Amino acid sequence: MVRAAIRQLNDKDVRQRRRAVRKLFELNDPIAIDAFIPLLDDSDEWFRGKALMAIQKWASMKDLRLAERLAYSSKVEERILASRIAPRVGKTSKIILKKLSKDTDHLVKQNAWKVRLHQDELLIKEAIENEETGVRILAVEIIEKMKHIDDEIIIKILKDESSRIRKKAVSILRVHPELNSSGQYDEIIIDIAENDKNAQIDAIIMLIESGRESGVIREKIPIWLEQENPQMVKSIIHSLKDKKWSEMENLTKAIINSSNDKLISGILRRNNTIEANELRKEILIDEKRSNVLRARIIEDLFGKKQNDEVLIKIITDLQNSESESISNSAQMFMKSIE
Repeated sequence: MVRAAIRQLNDKDVRQRRRAVRKLFELNDPIAIDAFIPLLDDSDEWFRGKALMAIQKWASMKDLRLAERLAYSSKVEERILASRIAPRVGKTSKIILKKLSKDTDHLVKQNAWKVRLHQDELLIKEAIENEETGVRILAVEIIEKMKHIDDEIIIKILKDESSRIRKKAVSILRVHPELNSSGQYDEIIIDIAENDKNAQIDAIIMLIESGRESGVIREKIPIWLEQENPQMVKSIIHSLKDKKWSEMENLTKAIINSSNDKLISGILRRNNTIEANELRKEILIDEKRSNVLRARIIEDLFGKKQNDEVLIKIITDLQNSESESISNSAQMFMKSIE
């Protein structure tokens, strides 16, 4: 059946030729690969595409010459295919891939580097020096999976000219905080937080999550907390979700003194710790705080039984507040816990 289908590839009737192609893919016999090679030069794009698919599917050790031919092709798609099948043709693949990794086309170059990096992690340092951003990103994707990353590599990607790579570098340190346990990269990360809009949120959250109390971080955090960027607010709230307030004294003070109502209400929402209740009480009795924030804090407590008698007394008194929104919220809270 395979040989019959191969013969049919030369039929004058295009429909018969297409049926033959489909049949050969269905039979899935690698012997058919040789019959597809001539189709690389077919005038019909459909057949050229199927030839590429067949070669990628069935190429093996015996197809070294084919891989070399594709590597020197003038067609981008064939050089990309050469990089994909190169690992199957033995040691010579390194020569083919090295050539393709210097290709003038960025897609060819990136495909070759992707294969090379998966074959040999020692090439990472060379890859992160590459002028092609896509190649450096491929290297960072390998670095993300590594258990041990040396300082030279971390500094290199944190200072990369690409914002996308700097953001990935910060993400690596967030996942592996032990790599920056002494804060040796804080200065670079603060610079990213101050000057890189794309990586800013990740950098700020990382510094907050670190819990370090260095003078610079202590000085910068109150400024960062004032930002009302919804994504920033959401990220900060999420990063503080499981943090013990007793372990982040200066950050807690910065939050208390913040004028960012959305941030404060978000942090307090569904937080039933003693520290959170103390902050609620401070805000509710502070007439300098916005009425919107005070009302929102009360509303977040609707239907929740409270054991804190002082907090209940404060809300009880606020039923007589001059602010209609606070008064209404306090009254509705009292009804919700009856």
